[in-house]
Amino acid sequence: MKHIVAGLMAAALLGGCGGGGSSNPFDGRGEDDDTTTPPPAGSSVPAEIAQDVTGVAFDPVTQTLTVEGLSFDGTTDPVTYNRAAALDVPGYQAYTIQQDGASRHSTAFAAQSQTSGAVTAGVAATGGPRNRFFTGAFFERTGSYTQPTSGEVVYTGRYVGITNLDSQGGDLLPPPAGLAPELIPTQAASTQGDVVLRANFGDRQIEGNIINRRLSETPGGVVIDLPSLVLINAEITEGGTFSGTVEYDQSAFPADRVTGTSIGSSAGVFGGTGATEVAGGIKLNEFDGPGNPLGLNNELETGIFVLDR
Repeated sequence: MKHIVAGLMAAALLGGCGGGGSSNPFDGRGEDDDTTTPPPAGSSVPAEIAQDVTGVAFDPVTQTLTVEGLSFDGTTDPVTYNRAAALDVPGYQAYTIQQDGASRHSTAFAAQSQTSGAVTAGVAATGGPRNRFFTGAFFERTGSYTQPTSGEVVYTGRYVGITNLDSQGGDLLPPPAGLAPELIPTQAASTQGDVVLRANFGDRQIEGNIINRRLSETPGGVVIDLPSLVLINAEITEGGTFSGTVEYDQSAFPADRVTGTSIGSSAGVFGGTGATEVAGGIKLNEFDGPGNPLGLNNELETGIFVLDR
């Protein structure tokens, strides 16, 4: 495990571990461009977003969450996680699981849209050790859905992500006495921010921003501001889905050319009558800015957003 010091933060970064995902990402354009009733409810998450996670079942009322597909998060699959309200970020419920003090610790966040509950999303990740972490995001639409054929709509809400950096580890079980340092589990650090997503249903395009990004669960408890992101414009399919790329916001780096350089992927699905809600996920291959101004290398992040009009 590689430790890197960034300012006041000592963060451990683990390599990513690509997993499974949907084998049927975002297919299905219809024959009629004016179609307003897309295919049935469900999810088709691109493999680069899903990674190791193949399913998430979330009930915000009973506060229950199960995660399917994530490696080493439990002895069954799917795994039922424990509510961890102390780790909540605005708009998202937190859950964790750890079998014992020598097993990997896993963190998850989930949310359901507020307008009609038509879309949900969840993200989960393990911490260390053993040089790799396992992670992935899942989102889906349930219930009826109709898509406008004109008009521009702005969706706003919160974002949460999980990284391959170590957090303060406050949710970890005590390791067994005498456990070698190389075997001691770590707890993944999370990020949060604000999302503004703009959809033009006449052009069938989306674009957006994730701003006010910060990492707050560092070992030293220091809040670290992170660069803003741009969700590059992408097509809205007749099925109410989209997938595209993510870049750093050029306005944050006037001395660097970041426009046109992808640092990850994004995808999502609209839900509700008249597309009142949207949920999605992103996968970042780096997140501290061009030239690693925070001193991070090989940093990774997977996150979700659940937004209402």
